[in-house]
Amino acid sequence: MDNVIEASMKTSEIASRLGLETVTIRKYCLELEKRGFIFQRNDGKNRDFTSEDLDALSQMKHLIEVAKMNRVAAANVVVAGHGASSDMGNEPSTVSVSVVKANEIEDFKEKQRYLDQQDDLIRNVQDINNAIISMKEMMVGFQQQLATVSEENHILKDAQRSQYTTEFLTVHRLKTKLKEEAEILWQLEPEEKRLIKKWFRKSEENHMEKDRFIRNFVDANLEATLKNEINE
Repeated sequence: MDNVIEASMKTSEIASRLGLETVTIRKYCLELEKRGFIFQRNDGKNRDFTSEDLDALSQMKHLIEVAKMNRVAAANVVVAGHGASSDMGNEPSTVSVSVVKANEIEDFKEKQRYLDQQDDLIRNVQDINNAIISMKEMMVGFQQQLATVSEENHILKDAQRSQYTTEFLTVHRLKTKLKEEAEILWQLEPEEKRLIKKWFRKSEENHMEKDRFIRNFVDANLEATLKNEINE
């Protein structure tokens, strides 16, 4: 089988088969050549690709896209696999291939574990961010409720203050009116009660008794007068 001449492929054909840009194929080839992989060249410049080359480039694409390796690491794996196969001499090639495949699988599994952990971390961060957003929304709601309650309390206090002022003025007005009535009634009281007679000078008004009379009259009639004022 080694003597069978197989048709060579150009860079554009390899790119088409692998679904890659030609510039990407050239970058892969440069990385492989840096590590000793040899591509045939038809005139010393342009590469002629064999099926083995296609397989190597396909492996490299798989390692980069699926296992998420960079080009350097992927090229090392591909060259190690192909180099081991050529160095085994007459030993069955399946031994080296199986070793390379096992290493690739193990690398892929390790890479997958890392990606799974990364996904879990991203999900946890997203959950925390969502929780923070929810808490911020709750805080905004609480602040709005607090502002509403504060405004209502302010309005209520103003209303209470206004009501208190009105009641105070009403009571003061009614007391003044009752005092005026008490003044009139006081003048109708007997002189013995209203006046203090002194033998060496004329009688004087009993201001202490007058104040007591007016105060008792106001206290006795204020509640009833206030009720009448409210009913009216």
